Amino acid sequence: MVWKTDSFYTGNYEPRRLPVAQPYQQGSVIAHVERVEKQRVSRQRENEKVERLFRIDDNILGYNLDGQRVFVRCQQNERAFDVYIALPFVKGMTERETGRTMIILGSEAHHGEAMVKQFPGAVWNDVEDQRSYGNTIRWINVGDTTQGFIGMDYNPNAAADKGVATSLDDVYFVARTLVGIGYDTRKRLFLLKPPYIVEREEGKVLRQRGLNTLDDYCRHH
Repeated sequence: MVWKTDSFYTGNYEPRRLPVAQPYQQGSVIAHVERVEKQRVSRQRENEKVERLFRIDDNILGYNLDGQRVFVRCQQNERAFDVYIALPFVKGMTERETGRTMIILGSEAHHGEAMVKQFPGAVWNDVEDQRSYGNTIRWINVGDTTQGFIGMDYNPNAAADKGVATSLDDVYFVARTLVGIGYDTRKRLFLLKPPYIVEREEGKVLRQRGLNTLDDYCRHH
């Protein structure tokens, strides 16, 4: 599964409308949601809603199955991840310091699209080098709260507003946050280098040192 769609244009290369930002929704866990229709996730960004959640569970993470939003084989992905094919695929983001977390359900929205007006500093427009993810860290979930994996973009050289973990402290923080909102401590976590599912060398080294699951990362702080 591609981490994100690189182009901001439709197949006929005509610019599509920017999404309509949703009013700020209170809550430490929220979801950018659209109703699945005809077994497809939504492309109508202006009709989508932001809703408050109390925690994340298997039913919530399985919502995208109705829209056939699942992890699929992609030539550019590492073959080691093929074992997770057909599991639910969900995008998420967590804000540094506050732990405020959003997931995207029933929608093809980018992380940045869903974040506008929900996170300070989030900017999503048609000029890619001017976009900002505020003070958040993007991640993906494949599977449910226990099975599958969390994939987190990790780049120590990235700017703070690029939506990636820039230090291991970031990774530790997100791991603790996800456990606190419903993820099982046995859930695996991989450090990735998007746009495809490819593990970073730093992540491989950490796995060799015994950091494989959310619990392993939670113990380091």
